Amino acid sequence: MTANLFIEETGQEQKQTIIFLHASGSSSRMWRHHLAALQTDFHCIVIDLPGHGSSRDIEWTRFDEVADLIAEMIKSRSHGKPHLVGLSLGACLIFSLLKKHADLIDRVIVDGAGHQPIKGHGKVIAGVYFMSYLKNTKLIAKLMTSMMIKSGVPQEDCQLFIEDLQRSTKRSFRRAMSQANLLKVNANFDNPAFFVSGGKESATIHQSHQLLAGQHTNSECAYYPNKGHAWLFSDVDTHIQLVRYFLQGAAFPEKLQCFKGC
Repeated sequence: MTANLFIEETGQEQKQTIIFLHASGSSSRMWRHHLAALQTDFHCIVIDLPGHGSSRDIEWTRFDEVADLIAEMIKSRSHGKPHLVGLSLGACLIFSLLKKHADLIDRVIVDGAGHQPIKGHGKVIAGVYFMSYLKNTKLIAKLMTSMMIKSGVPQEDCQLFIEDLQRSTKRSFRRAMSQANLLKVNANFDNPAFFVSGGKESATIHQSHQLLAGQHTNSECAYYPNKGHAWLFSDVDTHIQLVRYFLQGAAFPEKLQCFKGC
């Protein structure tokens, strides 16, 4: 697979690179608050994944192939071994990169994804197919906006997400989301990792995070109480603080809680 994905860079003069990988139906724009906060300390790279944002004309194929694209970008753009930060689809892609290209990567933050399919993934995939045909309707836009605002997401961020969701192609949206829910990877890697999730996420994800954090040196896991998937949209400051904690040794975010024994 060969393709030129949309890439944006900030803080090019900084020595250490962070690569941010967005969620399905979103785009690199979801990381704009992170870039504004972190570009004075890091060389930041954001990417529109195949079928999304400004890469919508590039079809999503398979996780391994998309991981290879990211690996080639790392070799050409990154300042040494980069840190990776990913949410949902982007977090699943981090698992694929660790499986194939761990030697190219430094630390990782995996948010809202586990290394094996969640319980009830068949129903989730069916919902993905249904959603792909309705995602550009006014009804879905209204429902999604209402749910996001209720969970504390700012109006501007809601609008950007709806725009990105409608811009993503139906076929790539279905493929990427379905493959993410079926993803099962070998968890043998040595990279320090922080695994985080919303407290209301699937128990399968919580179990995966606790297992992986316990198996890997210098790895940790935590959750955001009473929040669901993609909690960072409603509290981006805490997520930025998590990035600073794990990559810079800053204070641990007070709103996150560690699992018992983790």
